[in-house]
Amino acid sequence: MTTERLVFIDIDDGPHIRCVSAAELSLHEGDQCIVEAEKLLEFGHVTGVDDMGAVPQRDANTPHVLRRATLQDVAKANENIRMNKMAMKTCAAKAEKFSLAMRLVKVRYSFDRSVLMVLFTADERIDFREMIKDLVAELHTRVEMKQIGVRDEAGLVGGIGSCGRGLCCCSWLHHFESINVKMAKTQRLSLNPSAMSGMCGRLKCCLRYEYDCYRDMSKRMPRDGDCVRCQEGNGIVIDKNILEQMVKVRLDDQRIVKCKADSVQIIAGRRSESHVATEDEIPEEVKHLEGGT
Repeated sequence: MTTERLVFIDIDDGPHIRCVSAAELSLHEGDQCIVEAEKLLEFGHVTGVDDMGAVPQRDANTPHVLRRATLQDVAKANENIRMNKMAMKTCAAKAEKFSLAMRLVKVRYSFDRSVLMVLFTADERIDFREMIKDLVAELHTRVEMKQIGVRDEAGLVGGIGSCGRGLCCCSWLHHFESINVKMAKTQRLSLNPSAMSGMCGRLKCCLRYEYDCYRDMSKRMPRDGDCVRCQEGNGIVIDKNILEQMVKVRLDDQRIVKCKADSVQIIAGRRSESHVATEDEIPEEVKHLEGGT
């Protein structure tokens, strides 16, 4: 009989963390609780309880739920929200004082106010040691500063994507996978920087979602430029619709026909005619979207 269970906690609208909770502690989705994570006390909300999940091996760094939040805990958490706003103004003033080219994203205290966490973005590495000294002297708490990437910034700030829904990175996507222009090319998408970039200024995360499917389906089809034989005659593949498994063929007499991919026979390798952009044809502004996190 297990004495612990797996609980998912949302801390300050950040990523969900996996915590261990005593089985006798009554917790339900939406409950407020106090969590010890990385030796810090945090105030969070329960987003899910998994009685059947595998409980992580307990050690000193394993996040675990201490108790359900009391009225005093809720009052302190609300006070921390006000103090976070004051600390944000203080950090902004210090960054200006030391002429640091940083953009503050989030400033927040741990629940017990033993640590002030400062998240920021910058175009290059920042030497913030003097700023930390001033903050510690003024706020009388330990200060941790962390430079994050633009994707992480978008996940913290939030917003609405071009699809009309909330950004994936601030609603459910908390692990960023590598994304490159090849994924857009494989899915036959237009290499338009404004259409391919998200609010973070990098390639949209959703380019990754269907890439494996397109890649696997494309393997069963002739490549652009392949010489093929179809019912209407011989020709060259100039385009294809991967989802419909259709290819567009320019016949030797210059007619253009559409055929089922499994109805054509490849008779020679690829020629120079190709619909998919080569590396040299990819606009520089599109290549720039791959850089950074």
